[in-house]
Amino acid sequence: MVRRFTHTEPLMLLQFRNITRGWIATIIVALVGLATVLFLIPQNGLNLGGNTAVANVGGRNITPPELTRELELTLQRERQNGNNLSQQDAIDAGYHRSLLERMISRVAMYVYADRIGVSASDKQVRDQINSIPAVHNAVTGAFDETAYDNFLAQMRYSQPEFERDVRGDLTTQMVAQSLLAGVRAPTSFGALTYAYDAETRVISLAEVPASAAGAIPQPNDAQIQAFYEDNQQRLRLPEFRVLTLVYARPSDFVARAQIPEERIREEFDARAPAMTRPETRTYVRIAANNEAQANEVAQRINRGEAPAAVAQALSLQITRGEDQARAQVPDQEAAAAVFSAQVRGPAIVAHSSLTPFIVVRVENSTPGVTPNYAEHHDEIRTALAADQAQDLMNAAVSAFEDARSAGASLAEAAHQSGLTSVTLPPVEAQGRTQQGQPIEGAADMASLLTSAFATPEGEATDFESVGDADVIAGVDRIIPASVRPLEEVRADLVQAWIQRERSTRLRELADTMTTALNNGQSFATVVSAQHARMIARSQTIDRRSAVQRLPQSLAAQIFAGAEGAPAHIVGDGILFAVVEHINRPDIATVDPQVLESMRLYAERPCMPQALQAGAPPMCGMSTSVFEALQSEVVTAANPRRNDNVIDRVYRPSNATEEAAQQ
Repeated sequence: MVRRFTHTEPLMLLQFRNITRGWIATIIVALVGLATVLFLIPQNGLNLGGNTAVANVGGRNITPPELTRELELTLQRERQNGNNLSQQDAIDAGYHRSLLERMISRVAMYVYADRIGVSASDKQVRDQINSIPAVHNAVTGAFDETAYDNFLAQMRYSQPEFERDVRGDLTTQMVAQSLLAGVRAPTSFGALTYAYDAETRVISLAEVPASAAGAIPQPNDAQIQAFYEDNQQRLRLPEFRVLTLVYARPSDFVARAQIPEERIREEFDARAPAMTRPETRTYVRIAANNEAQANEVAQRINRGEAPAAVAQALSLQITRGEDQARAQVPDQEAAAAVFSAQVRGPAIVAHSSLTPFIVVRVENSTPGVTPNYAEHHDEIRTALAADQAQDLMNAAVSAFEDARSAGASLAEAAHQSGLTSVTLPPVEAQGRTQQGQPIEGAADMASLLTSAFATPEGEATDFESVGDADVIAGVDRIIPASVRPLEEVRADLVQAWIQRERSTRLRELADTMTTALNNGQSFATVVSAQHARMIARSQTIDRRSAVQRLPQSLAAQIFAGAEGAPAHIVGDGILFAVVEHINRPDIATVDPQVLESMRLYAERPCMPQALQAGAPPMCGMSTSVFEALQSEVVTAANPRRNDNVIDRVYRPSNATEEAAQQ
């Protein structure tokens, strides 16, 4: 999940934060802080995972790979916005530290939610993931496992990690909404919001081409070696393991089942009574006192009168039978009449053992079912084969264990006992090959892989359920974590080094332009001196159009600066702007109803998802209240940062130079 990071903090949020320092917010924060202290004090002390984590928050570690992934995803977004920073540039600027603080805040909220027993449901997690366009098939539009795997690979997340963070973010949102329920913006916030939203700025904008940096020479061997050493973390390969999997699946033994025909016939005969269904009929029966009365009843019914009406008119007893088999009709003579009469035919007169005469009319019939051996043959054989396959599999597992005890390897024991075995190519703990592709069924194997990566080389896990099988994993070989050889990545490193040098020169050029502008030179003079292309002259722009038409980081700088302030971003060239004038609205002339609507706008929630996705600056008063509450949660979680690991993994350029000089 990409969390947006910018150096420039929106002015409005700063103003909101100032307000949250008032007495109302103080009381809210104090109460929440008291509660969180009770929940977040670690029960087993604090540790940093053997000094391998960059931070520990409430007993949960943040690892270097997690922080590196966050940094790389952030840099990708920055580059998409035109801010072409290398990882080393970001480290020099302290991005990794800022991102770590954001991760600490998120993890603190996750831990807090765990401690108070709040968690998003599996359905909420599924729905959230399903809302991501990239996980859908481009043709059918349906959720697609392959598309999901590709998305996770691009994001550099394993499926369990990603779904854990999705659940954590959803849970944080639930907690925040509960904490912020009832927060009301003051009346003055309507005017403040309107002034913020309606403000426009007059800017001029120019583009300096990348060629302004000049030709970048190829790095020499010493420079590439140093660059290679500086990027060890990015070039690191995780530990891989060669695993042999042995499957115990009943389906593998179905074809081996031997079911004699006599056994199938025997099973059919045993099942036949349960499968037999006699004919049933729905009928009416009217008891008559004599034959003449019975004939009158039958004639009236056959002329179209309702049986119930005829019985009522003659004060005779009427009985109705619903879906009764012959054996369910109380009187044998009546049963004979019911099952001899024509269905939906005329009423008939018959004798009865209980009354002298009866009149019967059959309304409906359901045919009986007599099981046919040929029709049920395959069904019964399949069921018997499945039972026998289970027995055969259990015997094979026992033979497999006996063979292992006798010294056979996992594959040999599987072959001897008739179990299926497969040896995977080298795979890492998240189920991906050395080429970065997920192994088949990796999602179902998460637990088994975890066990396999905790098992010594030459040994095997216990059987674990994976889909419809029980699977055991043997560790054939462990390939330790390593760094890609220099020669393997030399070409990529050369290009990255040249790009870094170009970016450095462009930033120096942008700083020179900024200095010239601050020293009184006109924007046109500064731009002309660098042979830049003028894109816009004295153009009025509002916040919304700035975000839509300009890279977000440049738009943020433009609307955070004062009149005359320069702004720039470095990417494939330089975008350089100057704020010539700021147009602020006259609040006294604004309709009060408009201001009230803006006050309500200020109350709208802007929860962690919006903040992490780089939401527009005016995100609601509740955001700052939430941030104040989150600050208390973080404090109570007592996060511990491992500066030794941070400095070792994320070394600034000057540290490398100083080390080289010593």
